[in-house]
Amino acid sequence: MPQITEERENIKLIMAYLATYFIWGSTAFAISIVVKHIPPLHSSSLRYFGAGMIIVCWCAFRRYPLPKGKEWINTFIMAIFLLSISNSSTSWACRYVPSSIVVVIQSVIPLMMIILDRVYFHQEKQTLVNYVCVTAGIIGVILIIFSRDLSGIKFMISPLAVSILMLGSFSWAIGSMLIKISPKPSSNLYSSGIAMLISSPVQITAGTAIGERMPSLMSIPLTAYGGIFYLIFMGSILAFCSYSWLAVVEPPSRLGSISFVNPLVALFLGVTFGKESFNDQSVLGTAIIIFVTLMLWMNKITEHNERTRRGVVRC
Repeated sequence: MPQITEERENIKLIMAYLATYFIWGSTAFAISIVVKHIPPLHSSSLRYFGAGMIIVCWCAFRRYPLPKGKEWINTFIMAIFLLSISNSSTSWACRYVPSSIVVVIQSVIPLMMIILDRVYFHQEKQTLVNYVCVTAGIIGVILIIFSRDLSGIKFMISPLAVSILMLGSFSWAIGSMLIKISPKPSSNLYSSGIAMLISSPVQITAGTAIGERMPSLMSIPLTAYGGIFYLIFMGSILAFCSYSWLAVVEPPSRLGSISFVNPLVALFLGVTFGKESFNDQSVLGTAIIIFVTLMLWMNKITEHNERTRRGVVRC
């Protein structure tokens, strides 16, 4: 019986990683389609309201336990840091930055987590390789931000949009670190659904405050509706719930692998279907970020395995 339970947990773990690897790699492309027709924060609010309602109704029907006491801390961390700030920033940036570059820049989140861990959280011992990766990742982002068009005068990517995106990535990094040390909810699925419902009015209020106005429903094309449904069912219900569960049960050394695979999926979709193009400088910056993220992940896996063999870490 214990062996069957362990096999089920392993299958659950693999499916959760596959969801976060490949579905999340495609969500920025879906967002870039939606925000052409629906204002970014309004579309993000609709996405999380729809997904949150489905999840909460399902959990209530199955009588899953509501968060209790300090477990609400975890729910509010997801609602504010991961959804209201980070994903709103992503939706807004997707209007001005190629979807593939959005995901590439977000892959520096593990590097941000290293800095946060070194300065405040102190969960993992940092090595020289980690610091080299952080430095190289910063250089890669700078190359992308300051890449210019063929004339050499205009920036290819809006520095303001990239700054907003970096702010959202930093918020995600903080939220992910706080989730690791906050009380675990009795039902991670229920907590995720409630977090989505909390974030929805926050995002629509922020969108209205910056001047967003919802267009008439008849003027929105079917492609945008299709994008919203994809983001609700695949991006929010499946991928986000998978990530929030992995953030609780998996060590950062393995969780960081998500930030390596996502850009590869996003680059394929952006170049193949979105016809997105890059100059040599932005290609170099992208290559650096993906490479250092891979190196960071491999280094973390090696460190974790060595500690496990010594009996220092049990996960």
